[in-house]
Amino acid sequence: MAAARIAVAGTSGFIGAAVCETLAQKYEVVALTRSMARSGQGAPGDRVRLIPCDHYSRKELEAALQGVAYAVYLVHNRDPSARLDQAATRDRDLLVADNFARAAAKTGVQQIVFRAQFLPVGRDHPVAESRRELEQVLASHGVPVTVLRTNLVVAPGGELARLLVGMVERLPVILLPGSAQTGIRPISLADLLGAVEHCAGNPETYGREYPIFGPDRMTFRAMIEETAAVLHRKPRLITLRLLSDRLFARALSFLNPSLRLEFIEYLLGTMAFEIQEPEDSAGLVAARPAAPFREALLASVRAESERAPAAAQPAQRRQDDQILRHDSRVRSIQRMALPAGKNAAWMADHYFAWLGTLLPPFLVTERDPQGSWTAFARPGRIRILAMNFKPTHSSPDRVMYFITGGMLAKFLGGRTARLEFRDFLAGRFTLVAIHDFNPALPWYFYRFTQAVIHGLIMSLFQRHMAKLAARRKPGVE
Repeated sequence: MAAARIAVAGTSGFIGAAVCETLAQKYEVVALTRSMARSGQGAPGDRVRLIPCDHYSRKELEAALQGVAYAVYLVHNRDPSARLDQAATRDRDLLVADNFARAAAKTGVQQIVFRAQFLPVGRDHPVAESRRELEQVLASHGVPVTVLRTNLVVAPGGELARLLVGMVERLPVILLPGSAQTGIRPISLADLLGAVEHCAGNPETYGREYPIFGPDRMTFRAMIEETAAVLHRKPRLITLRLLSDRLFARALSFLNPSLRLEFIEYLLGTMAFEIQEPEDSAGLVAARPAAPFREALLASVRAESERAPAAAQPAQRRQDDQILRHDSRVRSIQRMALPAGKNAAWMADHYFAWLGTLLPPFLVTERDPQGSWTAFARPGRIRILAMNFKPTHSSPDRVMYFITGGMLAKFLGGRTARLEFRDFLAGRFTLVAIHDFNPALPWYFYRFTQAVIHGLIMSLFQRHMAKLAARRKPGVE
């Protein structure tokens, strides 16, 4: 009997590669990669098939998930997806997760295993709200979701060890923010792999949440001290309560150029607050006892200290950065408040009509009978952008336009530039997104003119929609 097929999304890091290798003992594994550099390379293991897939394209996800019984979702969106990303990580996460959940539902996937972070104490904490949103979106299209809730996961090859080794080797004095004193309970990679292996394809775990935490409570300061001991260094550690996490992250990013600022901010964010943590480890579904975190940390530090400097930044990431720079595409995602009783279809028409009133002496927008919109510049009625409505890709809660013409757009082939309006979580808000847009203007001129104007327009529209949502009641125009 043929093995069931399982898809793993988010395979570029050490966790994804290890999950693929572990699950390949039991399943036919397909590894979904967004990396353009990896598309021509081999898979993470001999029994794993690599499928290149743009996670911002529901069509490509549906094709990749054909025949898949179960899925493991490890995706994060901290790395750039275009040469210019005008989008918050939180909103990129939601859009990609919604694409994945919709594609999984359409192709008959029976379960999504999702590695999530622990929640801060207090359900009204803004970070808790953001993390809950992601889980709700993954579960919002009918596929049962199994949540494995963790803190940091540590193993050789991880970015945490690279950060710690870089700090200890280069800094005789290390200034730390107050959050460096917050204790967390990270886990080893083996613990996470055991939990994934237990839950994947196990109907008893469908729709359930499992906290996984290690036996050791450690602070970021303690991790630095342990790293210094392994490397026989004695940096002086000074805690400054007034030092913000963001400023600290920027300093570390400057010290470690191979680590993206978004990752460092994420790392510090996991330590910035007390978390909701169960009193015992009954929720840990792995068959093995939790491994001591210090062992995993020290093994990672030793491996990182022996790594050649040239390998500090993975070749795959360097190649992806070069491809993004060469393609010069733009992605823009903004979150809009949605008035009660309205939907994405209403917002799309409202946006273009509003845009036409923003600068009437210079800009006019027109809608044709098929629902497509065109923006013209005045004087001269110069067509600057043409948005072709795609009814086959649209529904009341999701409206899609292809950008098919205009003097501001360049068309190089490949993925089609598109604009979409999409509702989330039963109409709580709408995301307005532009994907794969190639500007016609020279890049640096575009970056400091058209891109800035677009950002300003979307900010004004956000304020406009917030005012409408605050005063408009259901059924009132």
